[in-house]
Amino acid sequence: MNDLTETQEAWFYPLAMGQTLSNHDWVPLFVSRFLGSDFVIKACAEGRRDVIGTAVILWTASIRRDPAGTLPDDDVVLADLAKFGSDVDGWRRARERGALYGWRPTIVDGADHGRRAFLGHDLIADECARMYSRKQGRDRARVAQSEAVVRSRVRTKLRAMQFSKHADNSAIVEAVAGWLRQSELYVTDDNVRLALSEAVTGPRVVGGNGGEMR
Repeated sequence: MNDLTETQEAWFYPLAMGQTLSNHDWVPLFVSRFLGSDFVIKACAEGRRDVIGTAVILWTASIRRDPAGTLPDDDVVLADLAKFGSDVDGWRRARERGALYGWRPTIVDGADHGRRAFLGHDLIADECARMYSRKQGRDRARVAQSEAVVRSRVRTKLRAMQFSKHADNSAIVEAVAGWLRQSELYVTDDNVRLALSEAVTGPRVVGGNGGEMR
């Protein structure tokens, strides 16, 4: 039995190298679609129930690959991913019986296709693309929240250091906060003074006691 879909023409995968979901331990299972699929119906009718388990193992393993939702077209690696271990011949028999139903060659942006070949599955690819988009949204929200916290701390610190005019200037606050983030420094008196000296252009900064900083 052919383990791939009828067409062998490669298609462009929606995620590129580096776009992963390696921290995801949960993925949706479309129960009705799964139980009513040609794959499950035919596998059960033809006495290939064991192949269903192998297919599900590979579906879940693909989520943790790079990029998310792909599989390598390499029987040694696939045998390991499918929990056959070193029994590559056992895996190849499972492959011949349909364990890779729905998977087909795909082109991955950023991959060296001269050294690695990839397989993709339409349904899994679509869901991984949606999950990655949601992940990016959450990541952007976390970054925005973290940046807002740093700006708030910088503004509070500037006021405590008697730099009230600087604290009221959003551009200066952002410049100081950005410099501290880039330098991976905490919001301390000394670090804020250094950030003002390094990141803020224009008139020289004068300390709270009237002393010139640079």
